Amino acid sequence: MLLSACIAKPVKPETSAAWHSRQAILAEIDQWQLHARIGLRSKNRSGSASLIWDEIPGQRNLRLLGPVGGGLILLQQDSTGVTLTDSKGKTWYATDAAELIQRVTGWQIPVSGLRWWLLGMTEPGSKAAYTLDQSQRLASINQDQWKVAFDKYSMFGRYELPTSIIIESGSSKDDDKYIRAKLIVKNWNFEIKDGR
Repeated sequence: MLLSACIAKPVKPETSAAWHSRQAILAEIDQWQLHARIGLRSKNRSGSASLIWDEIPGQRNLRLLGPVGGGLILLQQDSTGVTLTDSKGKTWYATDAAELIQRVTGWQIPVSGLRWWLLGMTEPGSKAAYTLDQSQRLASINQDQWKVAFDKYSMFGRYELPTSIIIESGSSKDDDKYIRAKLIVKNWNFEIKDGR
């Protein structure tokens, strides 16, 4: 009985005013610095890294420190495109962040969707099936061939945000394209200055 009470049940978006109110509050967040740990696993390998994500309107900087990036990877994205620089100073260019990370590291990381999932939101402009928990927070999402599960939330200032997120590709675990990422969020800072 207790177990069944914890299971998230599908909620139709149009029936939940609390859900819409929560999404409106989260949509106000347009700049931050996030500190997290990310663990990645595929069929044939695994790795982990510290993630520092700086986001301001029109600009995004991600730093991966650890074995996943071979020491350090800096990804910078703005309206002109994306650059990725490794620990040896070599730089690559592209128009899509996820494609560039995969090309350089071999890891598939859905940067576009992740920007929204970190906030406990679905990505705008893309169809999503989701479930809510009893507090009207996202419990799970199926979006753009990714499955996202939200295991824990914590308060950061006035925002209640996910602190444990599991992301899986839609492919089978036996598929070479399968990937599972677990993010443990350590801290959010919403006072980010331009040019950081």
